[in-house]
Order: sequence, then structure tokens, then C-alpha cells
Amino acid sequence: MMLKWPIRKIFLCVLLTLVTGFLICANAQAKGPVKLRYFTGMTASHYFGSDLLPFFAAEVEKKTQGTVKVEVYPGGQLFGYRNGIDAATMGAVEMGLTALGHWGGHNPVFSFSDYFLLIDDMDHWFRARDAVHAVLEPLFEKKNVKLLYYSAYGGNGICGKVKIESLADIKGLKIRAPVPGALASLSAWGATPIKIASAEVYDAMGKGAIDAFSSSWSSMYSRKYYEVAKHAVGPIWWTVWVNFINLDTWNKLSQENQKILMDVSLATEKRSLGVMKAFDEKSLKKLGQVGTVKILTAQEKKAWGKSLRPAYDAWIKKCEDKGYGKQAREILNVLNETR
Repeated sequence: MMLKWPIRKIFLCVLLTLVTGFLICANAQAKGPVKLRYFTGMTASHYFGSDLLPFFAAEVEKKTQGTVKVEVYPGGQLFGYRNGIDAATMGAVEMGLTALGHWGGHNPVFSFSDYFLLIDDMDHWFRARDAVHAVLEPLFEKKNVKLLYYSAYGGNGICGKVKIESLADIKGLKIRAPVPGALASLSAWGATPIKIASAEVYDAMGKGAIDAFSSSWSSMYSRKYYEVAKHAVGPIWWTVWVNFINLDTWNKLSQENQKILMDVSLATEKRSLGVMKAFDEKSLKKLGQVGTVKILTAQEKKAWGKSLRPAYDAWIKKCEDKGYGKQAREILNVLNETR
């Protein structure tokens, strides 16, 4: 009879373990999948919103077997670029897509891709990508976000009501730009730079408040800017776009789901280059049908870039003043070595 109590205790322990496990699983199922809200100011008609973000969301849900679901909010439905960045750093939203330059107010190092002709094209950027990423990653983590992947963004030009054939044609024109580096670049070329958000460009151009604007071929097409400006020149500018997740949210994910998100991120990044090139080709074809497009030669880009060196130097100085001169010079060296 003395052996019955240990056996009963063992039986009870096993039973309690099974019941506890069942309750934990039931509770997890009751909570449902992890939901990651993904904000961006980019419109749904742009290939970011129509292709890359839906692809990312679908792949994550499929590969995590529905345990992680990504909800995409394009066109500023949830947050715009800058207030979305603040929301992501504080954990008010889980994921986001912005231009790297939108982070310039947090750290001037992030502004390098704001400057015209510092990056030759997206192939140049992806050659420099890994070395630059090593510099950027710890800076993003200081802002409580993890950088997941980069999205290839197409060539940017200047579009207006008059043809621009040379730098001399730019002098004195009121030209829109969205970020400080682009504004500084236009100023170095003798233009009068004006900061206007993308959503305001169409009306400003139509009403004559600006003479021209800097924007991507894809935005000129998807936002129908060509209806108010017929002549484009470029490419003069290649921006880097970043996809990120709140670091606290990231750390709460299982290691398995973290790996899945990184695998899908790399697949989406790779996909972005091909999609970008196809959309740029489509956009340039449309712009050429409704107006004129002057594509700068390598020699012209080199000549136009010489006058931008003071703007680059000013960026380095700004980074030095904030204690990040080493990182800025390292990025500049990488871009020069991979050109």
C-alpha cells in the first residue's frame, strides 16, 4: 500500500502537466496570430504599394503558417513618413517603409542618399549595400528599430514646364525638393529650392507656384505629374528606401519567425530591383509620349556632380558636429570605392 501514493502523485503530476500544456496552447490560439501593422506614405499605385509590400505580407503569412500577419497601410492611411517614424520608434506601430532621408532629423548620417549624384544608380547602391548597412544598422538600433531590408527606388529627375538641357538652365528656377540634401543640391546648382511634400506638387506646379520639381520617374507616372509638367531631365538622384520593425516587437518574435521575416525580407529586396527597373521603363515611356525626357550621359552626370562637392562637404561637417563624422566619411568612401 505504501507504493500507491508515489504512483498517484506521478499520475497527478503528468495529468497536471498535460492540462497545463493544453491550456497554454488554447490560450495562445485564443490570442490569435501576431499582427504587424506596416505603414508607408507611398501610394498604393506605386510598385511599393501594389507589388512589394503585398508580396512581403503574403510570404510572411504563408511561411509562418498564419502565426504572423502583416497589415499594410499605404498612402499615409495610418501614418505619414515622419510621424510614422516617431510612432515606430515608440512602438505605436510595428513596421514601416520610408526613404532613408526621412530619418535625417534623427541622425544626419541617414541623409547621405538625399544628395544628388552621390549614388550613380541602384546597381551602384547594391554593390555598396553590405558595407553601408554595417554602418547604418547600429544607428537604427539606437532608435529602437531593426532595419530589415532595402527597397530599390527608381531614378529621380527634374520635371517642369521648360526644357532643361544644361546646368545653366536650372539657375534661378524655383524647384521643389522634399529633403534637406536635395534642397542643398539644388542650391549648389543655382536654383531656388522650395520644400513641398509630394502630395502638394501637382497643385503647386499647376498653379505656377514652382517652375519645376525633383521627383522619381515612377512618382511622375503614378501621381500623374506629367499632366502639369511636360519636360524631364535626369537621372540626377537615387534615394535609398528602408523597411524596418520596432525593435521591441522584433525581440518578442520567436527565433523561428525572426528567421522567416529575414528570409522574406531578403527575397523582397532582391525582387525590388527587377520590379523597379521594369516600372522605370514603363514610366519613362509614358513621360516620353506626353512630353520630352533628356537622359544625362555619364559625362554629363560627372560634370554636374562637380558643383555638388561643397554640399557633400557640408553634410560631412554636419555629421562631425553631431559626433558621427567617422560614419559619414566611411559611407562616402564606400560609395566612391564601389562606383
